[in-house]
Amino acid sequence: MLLCLGFPSMASEAEEARPVAKKILFMGDSMTGWLAERLEAYGKQNGFEVATVVWDGSTINKWGKAPRLHSIVKEQKPDAIFVSLGMNDLFEANPEAKYRSSLDAIKGVADDIPIIWVGPPSWPGHNKGSVMNNWLSEEMGKGHYFSSFGLTLPRQSKSNPHPTRAGMISWMDHVVSWLEKDGAIALPGYEKPKGEQMTRGKTFIYKRMKENL
Repeated sequence: MLLCLGFPSMASEAEEARPVAKKILFMGDSMTGWLAERLEAYGKQNGFEVATVVWDGSTINKWGKAPRLHSIVKEQKPDAIFVSLGMNDLFEANPEAKYRSSLDAIKGVADDIPIIWVGPPSWPGHNKGSVMNNWLSEEMGKGHYFSSFGLTLPRQSKSNPHPTRAGMISWMDHVVSWLEKDGAIALPGYEKPKGEQMTRGKTFIYKRMKENL
């Protein structure tokens, strides 16, 4: 007769193996601001913080070539980096040729800091974007890429790709649920903030489209 001696299950060992992020750097295009503010609301509830860098109209290539990218990561000292990029690159038919060097630069700056890439949603009125999403998903790997392409999100208008405030909240709620089950990093907790709470963290850097980072 075999006795259970209370050894940890494989599931609990897998959970323990994931690095826990108490400080997150969230950077990207204009989608990033509200996403980060919803994530910060989770942080207030669960014991982690979010530093945010928003660059309107930015692309993967802009970030890959940004002179301050390395210093931002070094200054913030995050446990994980969240990226929201690809909306302004969504229709590219050959992302490997156009974005390879910039994607490598972004991943290289992170070094051993895990990246969670929040992929772009669909663009209202267009059926393109699967090529970009598939490429990013393959390049980032399992647990590092959240595909937003199939989400149904309320938008600001029929042609505006930006979700409404409620849409952004729903989007980030989906990301957090995915993180809890399948993400490459763990959060200290996953308790959902009540209602439509959004909170701006201590570090919030905003750059306009024509400004340099």
